[in-house]
Amino acid sequence: MLFSKEILVAYDIENNKARNKVFNGLKDIGLFSIQKSVFIGSVKPAEERAVQMLLMQYIDKKTDKAFVLSGSFFEQLKKTGIGYTIDDFFFYENSCVI
Repeated sequence: MLFSKEILVAYDIENNKARNKVFNGLKDIGLFSIQKSVFIGSVKPAEERAVQMLLMQYIDKKTDKAFVLSGSFFEQLKKTGIGYTIDDFFFYENSCVI
């Protein structure tokens, strides 16, 4: 049985080409951009590994930073997000196992 979990990915990548590759790669995996370099979504273990591999491929450890957190972010964002409306997360709520 495959389990999904929510992850939050944030990155700071100097190189424009690498940053665009990560942005598009995370979208292709099924994550949703909630800010320019912050993504959220529900992933299966293989997809989480794909996120890690994507970041490892394009992160320059001398100049760039990134992290992946797991937790229950959707509910927290609905309660504490500033400047967001529930409509901003409509796509996410309908795509995740909550």
